[in-house]
Amino acid sequence: MKGMLMAKSMAGSAPAAPTRSAKPFNSYLLNKCIVGYGIINGIINAVIFYLMHLSEPELLFSEADIFHDFALTGVLLGILLFVIVVPLTRMDLRKGVFSGPNVANLGGAASLVPASYAPALLVATVAATVSLMGVGAFACVLLPLPLTVTGLMLLKGLVCACAGAVAGYITICYVVRSGKSEA
Repeated sequence: MKGMLMAKSMAGSAPAAPTRSAKPFNSYLLNKCIVGYGIINGIINAVIFYLMHLSEPELLFSEADIFHDFALTGVLLGILLFVIVVPLTRMDLRKGVFSGPNVANLGGAASLVPASYAPALLVATVAATVSLMGVGAFACVLLPLPLTVTGLMLLKGLVCACAGAVAGYITICYVVRSGKSEA
C-alpha cells in the first residue's frame, strides 16, 4: 500500500511538458512563405520538371515554350497551394502555432485578400500566375535563349519559389481574414 502511494505521488510530481508559445504572425508568415511555399516548392517544381524531361536531355526551350510552361505551372501552383495550405494553416491557427493578428490591423496587400474561399482562391491563382510569368519574363530578357533542360529546370525552380511565396502569403492572409480555424 505504501509503495502504491509513493508511486502515485512521484507520478504526479513529474514536471509538465514544456508548452511552446505561439509564434508571432509575421514570423510564422515569413517562415512559411520563404521556406515552405517558396524554397521547398521551387525545389519540388524543378525536380518534377527535370524528371518529366529526363529522357530528352538535348531538348531546347524557346521563349514561347517557357511562357507556355510557366502559365500552366502558375495556374496549377496557385490552385494546389491554396487548396492544400488552407486546411494546414487553419489547423496551425487552431492549435495555437501562431497568434493570429487583429484582422483590422492587417493593412497592406493583406487587407485586399477576400475573406471568401472562391474569390481568395482566384486571387491566389492569378497572383501566382502573374508573378511566375513576370519573374520568368524578366529572366528571359537576361538569359541566352533557347534554354536547355537543366537551364529551364533551374529557372523554373527559382521562379516557382517566388510564385509560391506570393500565393502562400495570400493564402495565409485569407485564413486569418476569414476567421475560420477549423480543419
